[in-house]
Amino acid sequence: MDVWYNLEKRTDKSAVSGAIRLLISVEIKGEEQMASFHVQYTALHGSIFCYLCQENEPVFLPDQTYITQAQNNGNEAWRVYFNPIGQEIVDEFAIRYGIEPIFQAMTHFACLTAKYNCPGVPAQLSVLLANINAFYAHTTSSNSQTASERFSASNFGREKFIKLLDNLYIAIRIDLSKYRTVFPASQPERLIDLKSTVDLLTSITFFRLKVQELSSPPRTGQILRECIEACIHATYQCLCENVHDLYGKSLQATNTESGNTEFVSDNMNSGAGQSLIGELDQMDGMRSPTYWHRLITLVVSVLEDDRKHYAPVLNQFPHEINLGDMSAEMIWKCLSDDLANGLAQHTITAKYYFNNTEENILDSLSKVNKLRDSSKSTGQDKVVLKSGMNKIKSSDYMNLCFRVKWFYNTYIATLARFKNSVPDYPRWFEGLVLIWLAENDEVSANYLRNAYDRDKQDGFQCSSEHVLYSNSVVDVFTQLNQCFDVIRKLECPDKQVEGQFFHRFSLTVEKVLLAYADRVLADFSTYKTDQRVACILVNNTQQLRVQLEKVYENMARESLESNTRDRLSALQGRLNEVVDKLAIQLTDQFEPGVRSHARECGKLLQKCRPSNGSDNTTGRGVSKEDEANECLQPLMDHFESILSILANVCDKTVLKRILKQLWRITMCNLEKLVVLPAVTDQKQLATGLLLSSNTSAKLIGGAQSLLSHVGSQVVQGKILSETTREPEKGLTPYQCELLGICLNTIRVYFHAGGRGVKRSFLDRSPELHSLRQVLALYSQATDELLRDFIATQTSQDYLANEEPVGYLTLQVEIFKHPGTGEYKVNVKIHTASDLNWSLATGMFRPFVEVYIFGPLLSDRKRKAATKSKSVTTMPIYHETFVFFLSNQSDPEWYELHLSVKDYCFGRTDRLVGVTVLSLSRALNLGATPIRLPLGRRLHFTETGWTVLRVLSQRVNTDDVAREFVRAKSEYRATTENDNTVSLAQ
Repeated sequence: MDVWYNLEKRTDKSAVSGAIRLLISVEIKGEEQMASFHVQYTALHGSIFCYLCQENEPVFLPDQTYITQAQNNGNEAWRVYFNPIGQEIVDEFAIRYGIEPIFQAMTHFACLTAKYNCPGVPAQLSVLLANINAFYAHTTSSNSQTASERFSASNFGREKFIKLLDNLYIAIRIDLSKYRTVFPASQPERLIDLKSTVDLLTSITFFRLKVQELSSPPRTGQILRECIEACIHATYQCLCENVHDLYGKSLQATNTESGNTEFVSDNMNSGAGQSLIGELDQMDGMRSPTYWHRLITLVVSVLEDDRKHYAPVLNQFPHEINLGDMSAEMIWKCLSDDLANGLAQHTITAKYYFNNTEENILDSLSKVNKLRDSSKSTGQDKVVLKSGMNKIKSSDYMNLCFRVKWFYNTYIATLARFKNSVPDYPRWFEGLVLIWLAENDEVSANYLRNAYDRDKQDGFQCSSEHVLYSNSVVDVFTQLNQCFDVIRKLECPDKQVEGQFFHRFSLTVEKVLLAYADRVLADFSTYKTDQRVACILVNNTQQLRVQLEKVYENMARESLESNTRDRLSALQGRLNEVVDKLAIQLTDQFEPGVRSHARECGKLLQKCRPSNGSDNTTGRGVSKEDEANECLQPLMDHFESILSILANVCDKTVLKRILKQLWRITMCNLEKLVVLPAVTDQKQLATGLLLSSNTSAKLIGGAQSLLSHVGSQVVQGKILSETTREPEKGLTPYQCELLGICLNTIRVYFHAGGRGVKRSFLDRSPELHSLRQVLALYSQATDELLRDFIATQTSQDYLANEEPVGYLTLQVEIFKHPGTGEYKVNVKIHTASDLNWSLATGMFRPFVEVYIFGPLLSDRKRKAATKSKSVTTMPIYHETFVFFLSNQSDPEWYELHLSVKDYCFGRTDRLVGVTVLSLSRALNLGATPIRLPLGRRLHFTETGWTVLRVLSQRVNTDDVAREFVRAKSEYRATTENDNTVSLAQ
């Protein structure tokens, strides 16, 4: 018999310690081949264990009653292996034959390893191994051996026990790598075993480190992390490969409902969910949105299991392993990689189907099928290709985006690694969301058409008694706000991607609102005679601007990208222009009434005469204010009749726009009909003027009021030399003063104490400025007006320089008489050249007409003309004319007006070209001849037109004014049939 005995010191002075090995040879007759007592004990212990396991399947574990009895008898609880009978047998054998308690523990440990997978066994193994570790690793001052030496002296056998632990270690790692199946969360006793298994793994690691004294055995926390990672990876792969089967078997209703609170409703987006691609599980290996929905649902159930069931169990290493976070992080990494790749393929395919018509797609599929036929493929391939035409909705991608967002916010965003980072999932969905938004263009357009047509059929009734706009505006923005709410609820954490969404949404808003405005503009002419409907249409357009501003604010305008801000601002500007156009069209209906009542005011004003007494009273004994109010009464009554209706049916902002336009109309008509009434006799003025579009716009109707019969571009005619009608009655200074009081009264009325048009707008309006300027010029003498005209109109020959119709060569000399101080102006006409005129008729007889204009010429010579030359575009004259100027004048106050005309016997002479030369310029030339270009007409500024309009009121009483207006208003037609000739002739 080979036995090891440990020697204990009997006293502190004992010098003997350690272990001795005894080789005892005992020969008993009949038992010569008997096994050693330790071997016999091992067999005895194993037999009892197997018997008890058969009687108590699957494994026998001593219950608490046996343990309590043993503790009462002075034994340790971990040394109780069997029931009382079995325990008494092994204890008796151990005492009788010298079996060590540690040998008993190691033997029972070996027995339990065979039943490792049974419930409760891991806990027993963990306790046994912990005590074995304590026995060998515990050091005392009386024991100088190391733990490894003591373990080597074990009667159980070093290699045998190490091999036993190694096998157990491998089994533990395998089980922990699939802890979800080995230790299901539905069995609480197995969760306890899972915790004990980790404790057992910790004891094995301790044994290797302290007893075996290995240099660097793997740490338990690292081993457990590796096992968990392997289990999570395997779980995810299993879910991916069996999504539909597992989803059909799962009953995780609460998990599926928890993420659906913000998904896009199919009812809300019934039109936007147009078909893109088919059930993509069958196409090119791509997975459909349904697949990802179900996968996320299964993943959520896994994460919830980890959080609720496994994390409280696997909590032995809180600083190293947080199972809930670790599981969420790993699964998100795997899921994000798969989703990113899958959605990238979806985006490419969706764009293809979105950007191509169904005919193009079918044509492409037929070509592919032909190629497959040529390669002798089966017909199954065709079915797979055509399955791409099966319908799924683009809103499915939006639902999936919401699902992923919910998953990320619920399980991932709180993880330490992701707290301060921007997630990638918005970029996966960027292309698909943009496609969904693009589809909403057509959906919103259809919604707009239906809403507008329905509103039109109902007669554009107000949506409620508290508002002044109709239902179509409410319907349109309800749909747009639904679309915006979807984008907002995405709560996109990537601001750049969110900016793309908002920019694309701004395109939809722009298309819809401009389409609505176009519909209103197209229909407005039909309804503008009906003030109620017309005002509601203008209110609707204004409400578009109001609602757009609200959308703009909800989008957080300051954080929007510059191109989106610019687009929305431009849209506001375009809608503002539409409102202005509608307000102008609506207000144009009132212009005939304003014109009629302005004439009445003018007639009343003409009857007003000042008194000979007080400055504040009139000839009838009333104050100027009262008389001005009497003159203004017809117009003010008309305003009351208009605005009393508009105030009840117009939006406040729209009403102000109408007031602004009505103010412009009023000021223009007062100027044209009261201050400067148009001349109606064709014998008084030329029959037309030629104005460019830009000039007409800037002059505020200057030419139109000067000549009442202006054409769109060309009006032909010539000034007649005589007038045959009675002189027009102009305004007296007193009447001008009354008119100024009327203007202040109208201004106060339109301001309405701050409720109407702003005072700044009224004061700065060009119409009021023009009218006041006319009134200021109205009282000036003709000489002063001529002097101001010549001083300001320094570019009358602008059009002649741009498009000359010929040239005139002349020489001007100015002399001052040394005695009288009068000025003598010699004008010598040399030649005219390159006259652009037709010689086809053979009747062209050009001559030059010379005017001198300026102050103090009423009693002096002002006009001269050369003799006509026959049929030539290069006439030579060499004629000199003399004009005398007053000694009280300055040559810089004067100008020469030069016209080349075609003499016609018995009919009106025709203008060939006209130009102007100021005497201030002639002074600088001295006696040098000058070649001046001739133009079809002269160019005037706004001030020049105003002076002409004022002087046109004096043509019947002032010869100088008549000649001046007649000369300045002469124009040559821009198109002629036979009066053009090349310069070569």
